[in-house]
Amino acid sequence: MSQDLSDDAPLIHDLIGIGFGPSNVAMAIALSEHNAGVGPQEAVTAHFFEQQPRFGWHRGMLIDDATMQVSFLKDLVTLRNPASEYSFLCYLQSRGRLIDFVNHKSLFPLRVEFHDYFEWAAAKVDDMVSYGSEVVAVRPVLRDGAIEYVDVTARAGSELVVHRARNLVIGTGLRPQMPEGVDRTERIWHTSELLTRVAALGGADPSRFIVVGAGQSAAENVAFLHRTFPRA
Repeated sequence: MSQDLSDDAPLIHDLIGIGFGPSNVAMAIALSEHNAGVGPQEAVTAHFFEQQPRFGWHRGMLIDDATMQVSFLKDLVTLRNPASEYSFLCYLQSRGRLIDFVNHKSLFPLRVEFHDYFEWAAAKVDDMVSYGSEVVAVRPVLRDGAIEYVDVTARAGSELVVHRARNLVIGTGLRPQMPEGVDRTERIWHTSELLTRVAALGGADPSRFIVVGAGQSAAENVAFLHRTFPRA
C-alpha cells in the first residue's frame, strides 16, 4: 500500500541498501570515497540493513584450502579505483601478508582469506549499516500521484524502524537452488551448508556421500569429504 507525503516524514536518505554482502559493501565504500572528496552539499547520505548479526559471506563454503574462482584484482574497489585504500592489496599490507602473497605467485587467494578481507573492508564502513535488521516492507511514497520516495521498514528484535529514501539498492545475495523436486532435509544439503552440516554430524562416520554437480564447488566438496571421512 502506498502512502502520501506528510508533515511528520522520517529523515530522507539519498540511498538505502537492503543487504550488506560484497556488492553493497562495495557500494558503501564508493559512497564513502565520494563523500571524502566533496563538500557537505554534494555528499550522498546512505544507510544499509543486513539481516545477519555481523558480516558473513558463504560461511558454509569456507573450506580451508578452497581458492577464489576469480583474480584478487576483482576485489571490492580496484576495477573502479585502483588507488583505493580499501583494496585487497591494502588489506594484505595491513595484515603483514603482502610480501608472502606476492611470493606465492598466485592470482587466486584462499576463499578464507578473501572472506577476512571482506570483513576488514566492511568494518571500515560499518557506520553505514544496521546489522541484525530484517527489512519487512518497502512502500512507495507518493506526491501528486507519482512515486517520490520509498519507505523501508526494518525489524530489529521487536522494534520496527522506518527509513525514507530517494533510491533503493537491493543486494540480498544468491539463494541456494536445489534440483526440481528435491527439498533440503537433514540428509540432503546444499553446498552452502557443507561446513555447518558436517560439523553437526558430531564425528560420526557415514558410509556414503553423493555429490551432485561438476563445478569447482562440487570438486571442493568431494576433496573435503574425503579428507574428513577417509573411509566414506
